[in-house]
Amino acid sequence: MGVGQVIRRRLSALALTIACAAPLALTACGSDDPRPPNQPPPGRLAPVEAEYSLKTTPVYYENLQKALEQYQTAYGNYTTEAAVEAVNGLQEQPVAEWVVGDGDDASIDRALEAAKGTVPVFVLYHIPDRDLEQFSAGGADTAAEYQKWARGISKRIGTRNSVVVIEPDALAHIPDMQTPEEASQRVRLLAQTLKLFAENNPNTAVYLDAGNSGWRTANQTADLLGRVERAGAEIPGIALNISNFRTTEETHKYSEAISKAFGRPLYTLVDVSRNGAAPPDRQWCNPGWALIGKTTDRVFDPQELFEDVFIKRPAESDGVCGASTQPAGHFDNNLMWLQLGQMDIAEKP
Repeated sequence: MGVGQVIRRRLSALALTIACAAPLALTACGSDDPRPPNQPPPGRLAPVEAEYSLKTTPVYYENLQKALEQYQTAYGNYTTEAAVEAVNGLQEQPVAEWVVGDGDDASIDRALEAAKGTVPVFVLYHIPDRDLEQFSAGGADTAAEYQKWARGISKRIGTRNSVVVIEPDALAHIPDMQTPEEASQRVRLLAQTLKLFAENNPNTAVYLDAGNSGWRTANQTADLLGRVERAGAEIPGIALNISNFRTTEETHKYSEAISKAFGRPLYTLVDVSRNGAAPPDRQWCNPGWALIGKTTDRVFDPQELFEDVFIKRPAESDGVCGASTQPAGHFDNNLMWLQLGQMDIAEKP
């Protein structure tokens, strides 16, 4: 039995176990109507099985190539074969398209038109008081402005195949908001956005970001998810570890713990773009020890509980901190070489 088969069998067993533990699922797990072991949990809207799109973020791939060409021009024959292979490998790795409300909405049309049978991944990142005024501060000025923007995104996607991640950090930041009213408004906005895509985008797999295993406990995250559901929207799936560095194994276990606390299985999208090294400390902003992670495959499968993908673009800065002097979201040549494990290159002027 291959590794993929082992993982699939384990996840299917987990889905059945958790579903049978939930009071509302007893009839589905009884002897009269057993759920097939590979049957996905209910409430799933998703595209058909297909490869993730490699034509989502052309500027990013151009930056990768430019960084390699600049190094080759500067150091000529000293360019190592390993460095060339590492950058070429990144150029063949699909990454998500971040939509941040600065007039970039048309990037969705471009990515969908270029997909040609593949599945693009979009990250919506424009909620009011985004990142609570930290390195990625910004977002819509009002809830009404955000709702209008989200409706526009949903309309652009329509019935076309896509994966959408809703608002990194927004859920996990709720306990940190200044007033209960602000927290409640954020809960409502997240619920409204989930409901929007559920009602209008039948071929879109939606994941609500739920932080990472080093931020909130599984019980805390499950409670926050419960608040969103009670606001009127079913949560079909969650995204974990976006722009963070927790290992894939740790994140999968964290997802299982959240699902258990929540009472049912949750489809989980895991950002593995920079988790190739086990974190030696709690640093989260451009740590110099971070390495590119690995995906198990490059095909979206609507029946799999776990999908490991690149959501944060490697070599793009978290902010002016750690190993980067670039603003958040900007490409950093030095970070690229560090994250690829090419330390000798990163240290060159």
